[in-house]
Amino acid sequence: MTDLKHRSMEKPETSTDKAEAVRVDIQWMRALAVGLVILFHFWPTWVQGGFVGVDIFFVISGFLITSHLLKKPPTHARDLVVFWGRRIRRLLPAAFTVIILTMIAVLVFGPNTQWQGNGWSGVYSALYVENWNLAWTSVDYLGAADPPTALQHYWSLSVEEQFYLLWPILILAIALIVRKNWAFFRVAAGVGISLVVVASLAWSVYFTSVNPPQAYFVTPTRMWELGAGAALAAAYPVIASRLAPHPFVKLIAVTVGVVMMAWSGFFLTGEAFPGWIAVIPIMGALVVIGAGPGEHRWSFDTILRLRPFQLLGDISYSVYLWHWPFVIIVPWVLGHEMTFVIKVVVIAVVLVLSWLSKTLIEDRFRGMRPLGQPLRRTFIFLVVGMAITIGVSVVPLFMVQEAGKSNDPVVIPTAVSCIGAAARLDPACRAGDPHGTELLMTPLQAAEDINVNYADGCSWGPGEPQLFPACIYGSSDADAPQIALFGNSHAAPYLDALIELADEQEWGLRTYLASGCAPSLLPLAFSLAGAQQGCLDFTTQAIQGMKDHGTQLVVMSAYTRDYPLVDIPAENQVDAFAAMYTDLLPMLVGAGMHVLVIRDVPYPSHTVVDCLAEHLDNIGVCDGPRSSWLLPDPLFEAAQQSHDLRITTLDFTDAMCDQETCWVVVGGIIVYFNQGHLTSTFVHTLRPYLDPAILAVVD
Repeated sequence: MTDLKHRSMEKPETSTDKAEAVRVDIQWMRALAVGLVILFHFWPTWVQGGFVGVDIFFVISGFLITSHLLKKPPTHARDLVVFWGRRIRRLLPAAFTVIILTMIAVLVFGPNTQWQGNGWSGVYSALYVENWNLAWTSVDYLGAADPPTALQHYWSLSVEEQFYLLWPILILAIALIVRKNWAFFRVAAGVGISLVVVASLAWSVYFTSVNPPQAYFVTPTRMWELGAGAALAAAYPVIASRLAPHPFVKLIAVTVGVVMMAWSGFFLTGEAFPGWIAVIPIMGALVVIGAGPGEHRWSFDTILRLRPFQLLGDISYSVYLWHWPFVIIVPWVLGHEMTFVIKVVVIAVVLVLSWLSKTLIEDRFRGMRPLGQPLRRTFIFLVVGMAITIGVSVVPLFMVQEAGKSNDPVVIPTAVSCIGAAARLDPACRAGDPHGTELLMTPLQAAEDINVNYADGCSWGPGEPQLFPACIYGSSDADAPQIALFGNSHAAPYLDALIELADEQEWGLRTYLASGCAPSLLPLAFSLAGAQQGCLDFTTQAIQGMKDHGTQLVVMSAYTRDYPLVDIPAENQVDAFAAMYTDLLPMLVGAGMHVLVIRDVPYPSHTVVDCLAEHLDNIGVCDGPRSSWLLPDPLFEAAQQSHDLRITTLDFTDAMCDQETCWVVVGGIIVYFNQGHLTSTFVHTLRPYLDPAILAVVD
C-alpha cells in the first residue's frame, strides 16, 4: 500500500514529466490524424475516409491517458479530482474560447435561420454532450436534413471528455481491488480494460448494423477505440522490451501501421462505421504506437521529427478546434462556397491561429498556475467558464425567438392578386416577375411554416416500433366520403390543404405517411435494421387500411431518389420504380378507389431558407436550374402511362419553374421550408388548382 501512495497522482507536474511524455512518433501521428481530418473537411472527395483521423486521436488519447494512470494510479477520491483538474486546465480554456468566438461569428455572419441550431450546438458542446445531441437529431427526419452547425466537430471532444470522466474511476476500482497485491496491478488493469474493449466493440458492431446514424456518435460504440489505446498502454512495457533490439522489425511494423491508416483515410466511405471496419485504422494506430520510438536512421521518426511535422502534432488539438468553424462560417462571409485558393488561405489562417491559441491559451493555463493552486480554482473555472460559454450560446436562441416574435403569422393578402402559385398558374399574372413584387414572409417564418403532420405525429419512420401513427381528420360520420393521403414526406405538405377541404365538405380524411421511406411493393435498401421489412409492411398495411375504411380517393405523392430498390443498378432505378408502381396503382383501383397522383416537386440543391436569409437583397441567387432540380418521378410516370380513367395526375411544376429555372420564391411566398418540402402557405396558394381535381372525383 505504501508503493501505491508513492505512485499516486498527488505529485505535481514537472517540466521533466512533460518532456518525457513527448514522443516523436506520437507527435507525427497527431499531425497525420489532424491532416486527414482537415483534408476530409475541405476536400471530402479527395480523402473520403479522412474522418478516421478522429479514430486515430482516440487511440492516442487512450494510450497516453492510461499510461499516465498506470504510472501514477489513483488510490482515493482526491486523486480523481487531481486528474480531472489536469484535464480541465489542459482542454477547456481553448475549447470554451472557440465556442464563444464561434457563437459571435454565427450571430454576425450566419443567416438567422441557423441561429437556433448553432445555439443549441454551443450549449451541448459546452456541456460536452454534443455527440448525444447529434445522435438524437440523426434519427429526426427533419433534423437529419439540417445543415451542419459550426460546432458539430465537438462530438468527438465530447466522447473524449466522457472517457476522461469515467476511465480513472475504472483504474481506481482496479487499484483498490489489487491493493494488497500491487505486483498484479498492471495485469489486472489489462484484463479489466480488455473486458471493456470487447464489450464496447461487440456493441459497436451490433449497433452500427441496426442504427448507423446513432452508432457513429454515441459513446458506447466509441469507447473501445480509446480502450484499445488503453489496453496497449497496459501491455506496452512488455512489447517495448521485446521489440527494442530489433529496429528492422519496428520499421516493418510502423510501415504496416501507416499503410493501414493511410488506406483507411483514402478508401473508407463511412458506411457501416464504426463497426468492424473501424478495426483497420485502429489497428494501424496501435501498431505504430506499439512499435515505439525509432532511432534508426531509416525509421519514420528520423524523417518525421522535422519541425513542421512535430509542430503540427503539437498544435493538433487547436487545429481541430479551429478548423471546422471556418469550414462553416467562411462560405457565409463570402456568400458562396470556397474556391481552392480560398481553402488554402483559410487553412493557413487556421494554422497561425492554432499556434497562437496553443501558445497563449493552452500553454498558459495547462500548468498549476494560475488555475491549479489551490485546486478548487480549477473547478471554479469549470463552473464559471461553462456558465459563460452556455450564456453566450443561448444568445442566438433568444435572438431568433425575438426575431420570430417580430414576425406576425403569415397572412396572404386577400385584396392582392398574383400571390404564391397564382403568379405562375393564373394567365393574367404570368407577365410579371415570378418572385412577386415583395416578399410576403420571412425565411424564419418559412422555416416554421411546417404542415401539421409533424406536430400530430402522422408519419411512420424506419426503425419505429409502431407501424402506423395514422391521423384522422374531418367528419366522423361513417357514411361520409372517405379520402386518404398516401406517400412520404413529400406528400405531407398537402395535408393542411386536405384537412381544410375535408372540413369544408364534411369528408373523412386519413393519413398513410412515412418519413425516410417510399411506398413500395419491393424491398428498398436501408442501413437501419428492420427498416426494409418495415417499409414493405407500411405499404401493404396502408393499402389494407384504405380498403378497410372504404376510401374513395387516394391522393399520392412520393420522393424516391434516396430510397433505392435492392439489387437494381443505379441507372435502372427509375424504370424499376415505375414498373413497381404500375403494379401498385391497380391494387388501389381494384379496391374501388380513385387515385390522384401529384408529381413530386423540384428538389433544390441547398437549404432554401438559409440561402434566402443570406441573400434577401438578391433572392434570385437561391434559384436553380430546372434540369438538375426537377428529378424523375416514377410514381407520376406510372400514373401518366396508365389508361385507367380512375388514375389521374396533377403537375404543379409550372407553379415553381419555367423551362430553364426553378424559383424558391413565387408570388412573394417562399416555396420550401427546408431543402425540399413545401411550406404550408405555398400549398395553400395551390388550393384553387388542387381542390377542383379532388372535388371532381369525390362528387
